[in-house]
Amino acid sequence: MEDKSIEIKKDITNIFNKVSAVFDGSGPRYFTYFGERLVEFADVKEGERVLDVASGKGASLFSAAEKVGKSGVVTGIDIAEGMVNEIDLEMQRRGVKNVHAMVMDAEKLEFANQTFQHILCGFGVFFLPNYKVAFHEFMRVLKSGGRFSFTTFLRKKDEKFMWLNELFDKYLPVFEDELDEYQSEDIPEFDTEEGLYKILNQAGFKNIQVISEEKVFIYKDEQEWWDKLWTHGAISTLEKIPKDMLEDFKSEVFEKLREMKEAGGIPHTKSVLYAFGEKL
Repeated sequence: MEDKSIEIKKDITNIFNKVSAVFDGSGPRYFTYFGERLVEFADVKEGERVLDVASGKGASLFSAAEKVGKSGVVTGIDIAEGMVNEIDLEMQRRGVKNVHAMVMDAEKLEFANQTFQHILCGFGVFFLPNYKVAFHEFMRVLKSGGRFSFTTFLRKKDEKFMWLNELFDKYLPVFEDELDEYQSEDIPEFDTEEGLYKILNQAGFKNIQVISEEKVFIYKDEQEWWDKLWTHGAISTLEKIPKDMLEDFKSEVFEKLREMKEAGGIPHTKSVLYAFGEKL
């Protein structure tokens, strides 16, 4: 089981190292939008110490840095070195002084007990092969009264895009989700409100709250939608399509996108859950 966990982490690291330079850099920047909303809901305050887990390129991190101000500090960690390098470049560009970023495994936090008032995690918890270990670590490094806030995707899908799963099934008839397979004995429901309440409660968090949000993002055309698909975790699925079949897959995707295109572009609804729990 430990070997499988290491393998999963290695795959995740490789994926996000590969997309780090282009992550959320084209098309509708929905990771940035939801990252800023997470910080808003988390109620991060001036002078606080914040840990941002699975920072990516800093969607929540830089927003939190603005909230804590010069008297506070935000530490970002990510398992992918490429993402941390991108944060360092953005820190230099912005001239930010109250942010630190480092490569670190969320299941093995290198911080003392009761270090942070807040822990944030944008769309990262469902990548953790040993989420219970990570949540125990989050509880350990939170101060009493501290808050853990994170986002996940709601199980509800945009019905207008159900054809995409069908196309993946067509071109990847034997594709399986390795992470779900690994956790088959205890699959956490990170994509339902009920599941998040259960997960946080079992981890010992109190005053649990879950908020849902739907947001429509507009792509200007088919190419922008296609290009965006290659800038995040979906690349792990796309790269499993045989190279000699990729152009056929793309052609079918473009055909479907043209059918649903409106005057202003191609609308795509993202359904998201924000979850919060406190350490008493």
